[in-house]
Amino acid sequence: TKRTQSSVFITERFSPSGHPVDREYKILNLLDFTSKRKRMSAIVRDEEGQILLLCKGADSIIFERLSKKGKDYLGSTTKHLNEYGEAGLRTLALGYRKLDETEYSAWNSEFHKAKTSVGADRDEMLEKVSDMMEKELILVGATAVEDKLQKGVPQCIDKLAQAGLKIWVLTGDKMETAINIGYA
Repeated sequence: TKRTQSSVFITERFSPSGHPVDREYKILNLLDFTSKRKRMSAIVRDEEGQILLLCKGADSIIFERLSKKGKDYLGSTTKHLNEYGEAGLRTLALGYRKLDETEYSAWNSEFHKAKTSVGADRDEMLEKVSDMMEKELILVGATAVEDKLQKGVPQCIDKLAQAGLKIWVLTGDKMETAINIGYA
């Protein structure tokens, strides 16, 4: 419902009490998305002081980072992701992990060193330290959104095709998604 430099505010519609509840999460760290990582994470502290890593990304990347106990919804999530991809939707898998204060503090020190480094290996250092945290996830589920082409793109593609040009669609998504985007 609201975002500041240091917090995210959400309204939890389905709380245990049955009534909507407003919650604040303090943003501790953001682990940025890159095309190489194919994921991004936020580390937050909830109102009770619990530290959580929240991760979203390509299903193949998230699935390989799941803990043994974090795969309860793997079958049904995979089924849903396939259905969403066949419908031409852009998908992401979601996972989380609870962190204890000691683990987070030690990691955050390393993250700060990598973030403030100035050398040529800065990106590699950030990748390595992010990788240390984004593991042993518990699968939450998946999201799917319609990926509409920008205004004028379908007409432009049509004109190029009429001119006899071959068109390639490059995408990092599932094959089903790429095919359906091509049809669109």
